[in-house]
Formats: sequence, C-alpha cells, structure tokens
Amino acid sequence: MNTYTGFDSSKAYNLVYQALDYRSLRQDLISSNIANIDTPFYRPKDIDFENYLAQEKERIFFNRSDLELKMANTSSKHLKGESFYSNKATMFFRDGHLARNDGNSVDLDIETSEMGKNSVMYQALTSALKKHRGIFAYALDSSKNL
Repeated sequence: MNTYTGFDSSKAYNLVYQALDYRSLRQDLISSNIANIDTPFYRPKDIDFENYLAQEKERIFFNRSDLELKMANTSSKHLKGESFYSNKATMFFRDGHLARNDGNSVDLDIETSEMGKNSVMYQALTSALKKHRGIFAYALDSSKNL
C-alpha cells in the first residue's frame, strides 16, 4: 500500500490514501472475477476494508485505541495470544450466487454493478481530495498577499 509522506494539512489524508489503495485493489479483484467467468469451479473474490477504515478513523480522530480486545496473560508459560483487532482489510469469497453446472459462481450482472459502484467511490475520493488540496492551496496563496 502506498502512503502519502508529504505535508499533511489534515489527519484524513493517510486514511483517504488507504481508501484509494483499497478501492484500486477491489477494482483489480472484480476485474479478475470477470476475467475468470468461464473458469470451472472459480469463486468470485472480494475485499472488506470498510470496517478497518472505520476503526482507523476512530483511532486517528478520536484517539480510541481501546477498541482493541487484549487477551489476559496469567502465566509466563502461556503462549502469547493474538489480538482480535483487525488491523488490515480481509479478502473473502463472495458466495451466495448459484453456481453453474461447471461450479463457477461468477455473476456478470453483480460483478459489473460492483465495479460501477467501486469506480464511483474511487472518483468521489479523488474529487474530495483534489477539492481539499485546492482549498488548502488557495489559503496558502492568499496568505502570501497579506
């Protein structure tokens, strides 16, 4: 994942760039599903990143790291427990569609509608990012004239 390392005028920049990366990855997964529409026993893949981004938003804006459920360590001989906090997006198989006779469960109508929704969200994120940067640049340019 690419992260923006330049000057940040907002806490949301890193979150927006992560969302753009995940939207791009989701577009690739949907394209792969469509490309494998005739592959026997292929199951469509998708990615869930909205929950992760919501948790990151809570952590960044409200400093809520208490959403992490820690396991109790009652003895030094016990194995270290893993946290239940999801610190990344998760990939899953999008089932629920009827499989054809060859075992393939890709539905072209669903894939194209998901691709359309995903591209609209990607465009909305880029537009919001450009507008926010434009406002910030305008404020900087206006301050030079003072």
